[in-house]
Amino acid sequence: MHSDHHITNDLQQLLRRGYSADDLTTNLSFPRELVEKALSQYQAEIRQRQHDRALHSQATYAMRLQRR
Repeated sequence: MHSDHHITNDLQQLLRRGYSADDLTTNLSFPRELVEKALSQYQAEIRQRQHDRALHSQATYAMRLQRR
């Protein structure tokens, strides 16, 4: 289980570098289950970053409005 965590982290890093889930399962022969887990976590991370960015933009806009 501990090694699955490390493999999942490595797979997420490969996804960040531009590999597709198909690349990881087909060309690099990682188990589909681990690739799907890594992909799910990677997509959640992207959604969280987008949400954080939107909140930051809203806060910046609100602070600019206060200065007027």
